Formats: sequence, C-alpha cells, structure tokens
Amino acid sequence: MKHILILLLLLTVLSGCKLYNSPTGSYYPYWWGKPPTIQTQDHVHLPGGYGHGSSTLRSWIELNIKRDAIDKSLEKLYIDNNPQTLQEELR
Repeated sequence: MKHILILLLLLTVLSGCKLYNSPTGSYYPYWWGKPPTIQTQDHVHLPGGYGHGSSTLRSWIELNIKRDAIDKSLEKLYIDNNPQTLQEELR
C-alpha cells in the first residue's frame, strides 16, 4: 500500500501537478489547486482532518469537499442512468 501511495505521488508530481501541504503535513488533493494565499489571522479547526488554520482556509476546504461530493453524485447519476455507455467505456 505504501508503494502505491509513493507511486501516485510521484506520478502526480511528474505530470506537472503541484501539491500543497496542509497544516498537519498531509497533502490536499491536487485537483483542489492552490490554497488561498491571503488568510485571516484567526485560528479554527479545519474539516477533513487537516488540523487547524484560518477561517479562510476552512472555507476553502469546505468548498472543495462540497465540490467533490457534487462530482461524485453526478458521476453516480451518470453511471446509474447510462449503464450501457459505462460498459462500452470499460471495453
């Protein structure tokens, strides 16, 4: 499992995707892009296990989590409504 994570990290970096660290040291998903550079000076708990940071960062994380949930719902809706198309794509 550790080798797979290292391989995925390496492929992400080599493909030109920039990774950004959270306050806990873990990486945000690369498709979230760059975290906000200008942030408030408050200190709040961040969702998703990303530790503590500003409320600006919290809002950015919450927005991206919601976007991911919407993307997942749309993908499921597409698969549920197009089973034949999915089978053709998998061939």
